[in-house]
Amino acid sequence: MAIPWGTLKSLVIFFGPMLLPKAISIYRQLKTEASVRAQQSRQRGPSASTVRPLTLRSAFVLSLLAAASIAWLLSGGLILPANVSRALHLPGALRMPENVFVATESRLQAPNDVLFTRLAAQRPGHMLTPTDEALRHRLVSLESRLLYLQYGPDTLANCPFCGGTGVDASTNFSAISYLYYAMIDLVAAHLANLVLIAVVTSPLLLLGRKGKSSPSSAAAPQVTPINVDSFDSHSHDSAADHAYDVAATHIRRWRTPTSILALCIAALDVYVTASYDRGANARATRLADLDLFYWSMRTYRGVACGGILAALAGVLYLAASGHHSSPRLGLLGVVLFGALPPPSPAHRVTAITRGLAGVKSKLSAGAIVKNTAQRDTDLRARTQAYWAREVMLVAEAMEEREVIEGVNNALQNRIDIQRIARDAEVYAQTVVPSLAVPMSGGGPISGQQPQVVVSRASTPVAPGNQPTKRR
Repeated sequence: MAIPWGTLKSLVIFFGPMLLPKAISIYRQLKTEASVRAQQSRQRGPSASTVRPLTLRSAFVLSLLAAASIAWLLSGGLILPANVSRALHLPGALRMPENVFVATESRLQAPNDVLFTRLAAQRPGHMLTPTDEALRHRLVSLESRLLYLQYGPDTLANCPFCGGTGVDASTNFSAISYLYYAMIDLVAAHLANLVLIAVVTSPLLLLGRKGKSSPSSAAAPQVTPINVDSFDSHSHDSAADHAYDVAATHIRRWRTPTSILALCIAALDVYVTASYDRGANARATRLADLDLFYWSMRTYRGVACGGILAALAGVLYLAASGHHSSPRLGLLGVVLFGALPPPSPAHRVTAITRGLAGVKSKLSAGAIVKNTAQRDTDLRARTQAYWAREVMLVAEAMEEREVIEGVNNALQNRIDIQRIARDAEVYAQTVVPSLAVPMSGGGPISGQQPQVVVSRASTPVAPGNQPTKRR
């Protein structure tokens, strides 16, 4: 039933203002997520998966899925023409069956002898095949020919419990018997498709067993010198485990929608085949007027099922090879795989530990440089000269009229000196705890630090320890 253009226009005008903002919002959300994925991939953060070559197991499973997709397309006559498929002697399930009316260019009402005489002229040695002989005994009535166009030649020729030809009512002829026989092959094909989808979307079968990290990496941390190589090894193992978890999640994610889609296609196929009105072909007087229902449905079935398996093979390849987080996918990657999962706790702990190791290395390097500068006479003299010059320059700058006016303006109008002094005192007490300890008698209390007096040279000197003069 065709929908008039006016009805479609009215539906678009009514639902457009409601659906268009939602579509724009979804597009912007997907675009934002795609930019986030691209940024994480550039930074090579914990959420970015590593592209890796396919294992032999994964290649075998994906090849099996691709072969099943090609088989569905071959059965629908979409890859090879019918004559080429017959010339290659492909199995009957992998090629489009021949239609005797199209092959002989005969009308549906053509006499049976004329129909099969024309068919025999096209066979090698002008001899009919066993399938042709079985059809010759059954295509003797209009009803059986209508069933032929609905269920195909295999059902008419090979049904073991379908009796009669439809000419005589006493021969136990029943159209429902042909339906039952046709449904067996139809449902079996779709069940095989569902089983294949369930098998290939198993992470254990596609990726194998998850690799375990080394026991040393899982041990509790101890107070030992930091070994960057051990962190590299642990990070590599953790990244491999995280990549496995992400790939397995994406593989399992596509099992449910693909299975539901395959079930919907199977239910629709069974319903359309069972409810088809074959009586419409009884009024066709020309070959061009015939509705070749079985052959059309076989093509649609091959396109739908083969397309699903081909699309699933592509998605599983992206997940198994680590390309699912590639920024080249753009919006397609967001639609297929959604947002990137957060890094695992083990991976985050490893990243933090590596960061702390880097900070410790920089602090050690700074301490070494400072110690070297203090011990070397020339470097120490240059440091003192630099700070003496710095004090002089700051003092000269503070004597400028503009600077004095700016400082006075800030102190009077914008800066609360008391609050800053309190904050500085709190900060100093937090960073450097108070070292002033009350004295007991003439010496420090046992278990406490002695009082420290800070000299003008900023050198802490404890009482009783007189500094030695340098010669």
